[in-house]
Amino acid sequence: MKKKARQHRVAVPQRPSSPIMPSPNKQILTYAQAQSMVEFDLDGRLHRISIYDQLDVISDDDPMVQEMMECTSNKENAEKPQQVLLRSVRLKNNQEKRNAALGITSPGHGGGYQPAANTGPKLNEPKFRTVEYNLPAVPKRSSAFYKYTEKTEEELDEDTEYDMDEEDYAWLDLVNEKRKSEGVSQVSHNVFEFLVDRFEKELHLESLDQGGEKHAPIDEDAVCCICMDGECHNSNAILFCDMCNVAVHQECYGVPYIPEGQWLCRHCLQVPTQPSDCILCPNKGGALKKTVDERWGHVVCALWVPEVGFTNTTFIEPIDGVSHIPPARWKLTCYLCKEKGVGACIQCHKANCYTAFHVSCAQRAGLFMKMEPIKEVTDTGEPTFSVKKTAYCGAHTPNGCVRRPLTIYNEAKPKNGLCKKVDKGRGAGKGSSKGKKKSKKPESEAESEAVTPAAVPTFPAHRLQTILNQVSVQKKKAFVELALNYWTLKRQSRNGLPLIRRLQTSMQSQKNTQPKQNEEESRALKEQLKEWHRLRHDLERARLLLELIRKREKMKREEIKLQESLLEIQLCPFSILLQGLLDQLQTKDQAKIFTQPVDISEVNTFLNSLAEFDQ
Repeated sequence: MKKKARQHRVAVPQRPSSPIMPSPNKQILTYAQAQSMVEFDLDGRLHRISIYDQLDVISDDDPMVQEMMECTSNKENAEKPQQVLLRSVRLKNNQEKRNAALGITSPGHGGGYQPAANTGPKLNEPKFRTVEYNLPAVPKRSSAFYKYTEKTEEELDEDTEYDMDEEDYAWLDLVNEKRKSEGVSQVSHNVFEFLVDRFEKELHLESLDQGGEKHAPIDEDAVCCICMDGECHNSNAILFCDMCNVAVHQECYGVPYIPEGQWLCRHCLQVPTQPSDCILCPNKGGALKKTVDERWGHVVCALWVPEVGFTNTTFIEPIDGVSHIPPARWKLTCYLCKEKGVGACIQCHKANCYTAFHVSCAQRAGLFMKMEPIKEVTDTGEPTFSVKKTAYCGAHTPNGCVRRPLTIYNEAKPKNGLCKKVDKGRGAGKGSSKGKKKSKKPESEAESEAVTPAAVPTFPAHRLQTILNQVSVQKKKAFVELALNYWTLKRQSRNGLPLIRRLQTSMQSQKNTQPKQNEEESRALKEQLKEWHRLRHDLERARLLLELIRKREKMKREEIKLQESLLEIQLCPFSILLQGLLDQLQTKDQAKIFTQPVDISEVNTFLNSLAEFDQ
């Protein structure tokens, strides 16, 4: 069987391979490979190139680029059969020119591609050098080489010391939302901190220009108006109200923790403009607390009246038990103020003495009033403590008792305008009698005299204008006034305490001092103040030393008396026995018949009678 002859085909010039490698199929790629591929569409065909493949950089003068641009522009003629051959030849010629420029021989002449020296465009390679710092070893300096220099007042005044808190951030966010809805630019945090800082410092400078705030002077020898004791400890300090200047112990008034900044008593905190009447006495002022029926009463009156107590013994409020006071106590007449049926009186603790007086009246008169704790042991062996109260009228005041009358109940007009002089007639709880006639002074005039205390002074207008000139925001006047109102409310919530910590101590220590004439005078005053502090410290130490010596001598005297009694018992026991017997006989002899000895000349048979009695 003859084999069919092989037909010879016309040799067709081979088309050069495309510089773009065929894209792998997406189904055969792993997830990691697919993430490293870049897809792009070229002539209607989707190509994928790995980000790790090396690509040649070509310029705009490359003929292949020009050819591709021409092919793109003549794409609509690509379907014509007469131009297919011409296009293939043209691509072949351009490919040969490109290979010749790159030094690559065509296939079939030397077998495969043989890359020559790459003379094409090349990217600049980065160059760097390593710099080694050979620093010398510096020994660690001692603390004597370091010095902290504090900023002066002028430097601190220029800095912004205020830092925003969470409350400020929340307020500023609300304001910025409103400004944004109005089409106004928002206010930054730095601008708000600057405004609050200037409010504080300008007010501080204003107080310095006006001579500082005038506070009521604090008496160093003041005593607690409840327990009448002047001693205080770290855990039981004496607090002074910043408005009425009343002095109370923490434990006596129920203040477990000393608040930061100003401290106001309960009355000045709730009704500072109205003088309140005590339900248990006719006097005003002093340390007041509310009762369970929303009336006011002195803490000391509630302590001394037997039927009255406190609901919460930790905070010493409210006062309860007023309704348990018997009508007879309401009807007692105070022998000091001569008021009858006004308040509840207590009576002298001396036996068979029924003198009645108000507790606050007794404090005003300086009567003997003492409270001392007593330790008792119950049946179960647990110790309990109670308070023994002792009060005497003026006639039965013990000898040697120093009277220290309190002046906090004086009805003279005080500095804060709280306890003004009003009439004493009023009902005083259960069993109260008719009061005296009220004053004819109109209520409007009385209200006009009551001065509303301001915890935060009014911000001066000229200083507000200075701050406005330093701020550059849209609608700055409205925003600065709004920030000023917010700052005022925040100061009031802190009882007038400055928001900058540095100004807190300066406000506490402000004094009404005139400007110094020169630096030498100021330095001399500072030295003199230091000497006074040293002298006061020495005097305090001397007082404590004398107190310790007094206690020591008292204990020595008691010890000597005890030794004397023991020695007397050892040396003369019979005399002591006879002395005790004689004291008992004198107690039995109420008519004092046997006080004088019997005269033998008058009664001859007295000795015989005694002899017969002995037998």
